[in-house]
Amino acid sequence: MSAFIHDEAGNVYHTYSDYARGGEEILTTLMILDRAPKGRNETSTLSFVKRHDEYEDASQAQSCCA
Repeated sequence: MSAFIHDEAGNVYHTYSDYARGGEEILTTLMILDRAPKGRNETSTLSFVKRHDEYEDASQAQSCCA
């Protein structure tokens, strides 16, 4: 994430940069997950994010209550 500002003369100034995982403070979902018991439960960066076609079939998924 980067932030810029411009003055009245039209000059643009680069005021802030954040790289890799530093911008998570503005993503409230990640802040909540970080406080959960298992956190994000990730094996690599953002590995917990799944697209709708990447989930296991319900018949193959393990039950949490079995």
